[in-house]
Amino acid sequence: MSRPILGAHALRSLRRAVARWPQAKGRGVDPVLRERVILHVAAINACEVCTAFHVRSARRIGLAEDDIGAACALDLTARDPRTRAAMRYAELRTLDLERDHPDEVAAFEATFTSEEQAALRATVDLFTFNNRFNNTWQHLPGANLLKRRLGVP
Repeated sequence: MSRPILGAHALRSLRRAVARWPQAKGRGVDPVLRERVILHVAAINACEVCTAFHVRSARRIGLAEDDIGAACALDLTARDPRTRAAMRYAELRTLDLERDHPDEVAAFEATFTSEEQAALRATVDLFTFNNRFNNTWQHLPGANLLKRRLGVP
């Protein structure tokens, strides 16, 4: 999988995240679900930096290793219905495919309150931008040294 880098979609994602800043910081959604979504978005975007940081965050809040692995995987079949709906929606939003899958967007909206929807959308937007920004700077000289300092393999 190629690593998506900064582009128009990433910049739109940043604008949307800033517009919903309190929700982008995690307000309005369960922290465990938020970390699962962040890890899933990082996997979609192949962002090693965010994955490394958020695996640590997930462990701190008590996610088991198998939950972390499942969040990083693109297979949603084993997840509970709420997690599956959130992660599938995260995929659609990350890849800018919401318009192509209205039934799945409607299922997401039926599963979560408006506050949860806003928080999940803002989280996906923030990390879509962050992942693609990180993937872009990794092409700069010295990036591998910085990644090692950050503990990224």
